[in-house]
Amino acid sequence: MTALHRVRARSVQAALMLSGLLCLAACSDYDRARNAYEGGDYALAISRFEALATKGDTKAQYDLAQIYFQGIGTAKDSQKGWYWLLSAAGMGNVAAMVQLGALFESGVGAERDYATAAQWYLRAARKGDAVGRFNLALMYYKGIGVPKDEVAALAWFRLSFKAGSAAARDRADEIERELTKAEVQRADELIERLAQAAD
Repeated sequence: MTALHRVRARSVQAALMLSGLLCLAACSDYDRARNAYEGGDYALAISRFEALATKGDTKAQYDLAQIYFQGIGTAKDSQKGWYWLLSAAGMGNVAAMVQLGALFESGVGAERDYATAAQWYLRAARKGDAVGRFNLALMYYKGIGVPKDEVAALAWFRLSFKAGSAAARDRADEIERELTKAEVQRADELIERLAQAAD
């Protein structure tokens, strides 16, 4: 091996070691907790998630809620599940907002409350969540938890489609065929107002 080859080999080794060290440093506490969970070490995962959750990590709070609701690696504890889910949603976790909407809409684990479901979907929808927007649009279309309003339903279905829900496009097209041109125009204006008021 020539001197040049030895220098190149050492440079590659040094680069690989540096890359590995940077990867370890970049691995967050949340990633470590997720790795423990995915590896089946639930006691360690729960311990790490709880440490993060008490510091305000909404992803850890959401994961803890799922663990307690389902009894993964621990006894089921719906009280703790609700505590962490509400905490995560209250601090801005969109997945938690959507789940709360679904729980209140279905009455699973809580008394059925369509108005509260609509409020949680609205909070998620305002943050750009496709599912929150879709579910809120359905509520407007059916008049459940909110007044029946096909114009608002069309606007939210369109916004859901823009956020990535392919199914929302078909629903929007169906509703648009039922509305007058003036109503479609009102939906367009509502979309503009909602876009300006978005979080």
